[in-house]
Amino acid sequence: PRPTSVEGTDVISGPDQVCQAWARKFFDPRTGIVVINKSSGLVQQVGVYKSIPAVEALVSAHAQAGGENIDCMKQTVLLGLVDAHVHLFLHPYSEVSWDDQVTKWSLAERTIRATVNARKTLMAGYTTVRDLGTEDAGDADFTLRNALSGPDALIPGARYLCANSAIVPTGAYGPKISLYVNQNGVDGVAGAEVADGVDECVKAVR
Repeated sequence: PRPTSVEGTDVISGPDQVCQAWARKFFDPRTGIVVINKSSGLVQQVGVYKSIPAVEALVSAHAQAGGENIDCMKQTVLLGLVDAHVHLFLHPYSEVSWDDQVTKWSLAERTIRATVNARKTLMAGYTTVRDLGTEDAGDADFTLRNALSGPDALIPGARYLCANSAIVPTGAYGPKISLYVNQNGVDGVAGAEVADGVDECVKAVR
């Protein structure tokens, strides 16, 4: 069994604790060592240790018990960032126009690109994102969410909250080029669900 304390600081234990990250600096007022639940990716406890030998003793004990250690002793660690407005199914407009993405790219290609964006977002330090619309990719965001979720996740990515189809008023959304000014869509693609007034918004939500 692992020791219950070192230098007066309690050490968390339990069947779910399988991975620990050890850092010299942690961006939090009560910083020190981060203990992670590997199955959920959530920080369970942050503790401060008074000396490097104290940390080394815990690392050794954890390894002997079959646990995993992540060495971040030369790095500064911070909690995951949150981005509350993303569109993983879209590419930067500066590289590919909105019109081309939603009318020329297939749903399969856009979904594959979304999985790549999910991983890039996670590796950039974002552990939670909120996707505010698939832009005419249907329910693909629900499928992506399922692929990112749970202990048997198929692909790496941040915790993914998705809104599915965006709701917009008439004339407020759609093509970005002058050829289609004041139109709600191009080639039958609107990118969002148009709803005007209370009744239509209620119907769209239902």
